[in-house]
Amino acid sequence: MPDPGLSLSQLHQRILDAIRKEFPDRYWIVAEILELHVNRSGHCYLELIEKSEKDDSILARARGTIWASRFSMLRPFFESSTGTQLKSGIKLLFRASVEFHPLYGYSLNITDIDPSYTVGDLARKKQEVIRRLREEGVMDMNRELPFPTVPQRIAVISSETAAGYGDFMETIENNSHGFRFETTLFPALMQGDEASPSIIAALDAVFEKISLFDCVTIIRGGGSRADLECYNEYDLAYFITQFPLPVITGIGHERDESVADLVANRALKTPTAVAEFLVDQMLAFEFRLASLHERMTRSVKRIVQTRAAMLERYGRDLQHLSRAFIHRKREHLQQSHLLLRRLSGNYFSRKKDHLAMLEKQAALVDPANIMKRGYSMTLREGKLLKSVRGVMEGDRIETWLSDGRIISNTEKTIQENGKKRDQL
Repeated sequence: MPDPGLSLSQLHQRILDAIRKEFPDRYWIVAEILELHVNRSGHCYLELIEKSEKDDSILARARGTIWASRFSMLRPFFESSTGTQLKSGIKLLFRASVEFHPLYGYSLNITDIDPSYTVGDLARKKQEVIRRLREEGVMDMNRELPFPTVPQRIAVISSETAAGYGDFMETIENNSHGFRFETTLFPALMQGDEASPSIIAALDAVFEKISLFDCVTIIRGGGSRADLECYNEYDLAYFITQFPLPVITGIGHERDESVADLVANRALKTPTAVAEFLVDQMLAFEFRLASLHERMTRSVKRIVQTRAAMLERYGRDLQHLSRAFIHRKREHLQQSHLLLRRLSGNYFSRKKDHLAMLEKQAALVDPANIMKRGYSMTLREGKLLKSVRGVMEGDRIETWLSDGRIISNTEKTIQENGKKRDQL
């Protein structure tokens, strides 16, 4: 008859014996939490893994258990020491015994946790994110964006019920200077594992209406260090670096800066500080306007005074120059008058002499004077005779002398050559 072999329980018993023999003590083990669940009895059940540093592939997997009595002490000690919660994604250095149960198989019974290792790992992860952002050359991209001179249109990413959001709105709406702001809330989860993708989704929503805003604020109230781990995630930090508007963070922490703070255009401690910063920016702009107004007023006054002095000087110069000009023109007119009188006198004197000469010449050729010298003038039919031609016998002619007229009839005419002209 063949050997029936081992039953499953017998095999498990041998495994249990071997484990107790080979792993009699408790061991310090490093592993990452993949899943964590606390049941009603207070027992904590974990899925633990080890990842490859090269490609994040899972190299090993095991179940872990922290019994309620131990978990009630380890959990608050760990969270108060590290400032973070026991949750998926963090690494632990824990002490555990190797257990094997015939029904439930292999597991690790955790009895102690070293929080200092987790603190160092979280810090290492944070520094790794910062290093990666620096290597990609995006660390300062949002910080280098020019901040608006008048930041009045504010996109607010927060939880509507958060106390920090209420503080922000109270401060910004009731500021003592009476500045008016336009705020639009884009709701998001502000802590926990879903906070990072929720804030990224809100930033996407702002981007769709980007022309309506001057800057973006990411605000939340105070919380534990564990609540802030989401602000160290690479995806959120990278998204902030690429956002085209200045991002202001007011996450509500005092002790440490998150990666989101480091890449934001402005990082302030609390939502109230963010509101006060925005009010201060408006106040600074008002001061600049007042300063510009004062400078412009002084400049205008100086220009007016300078121009008035110039006009006064020009007026005096014009008065002096006009007087000199009028004096020169008066002298010129006087000289011209004298010259005109002299020239006109000479002209009229010459014309008078010329007229006198013409008068003498006219007197010489005056028929009356000529006839006084023994000459006469003969007319026929009122026309002066200059030749005997055309004069017929019997023509009545009139001869003018200096002392009278002789009227006669022509008997005959004799030409200069002495010939008698025959008359019909």
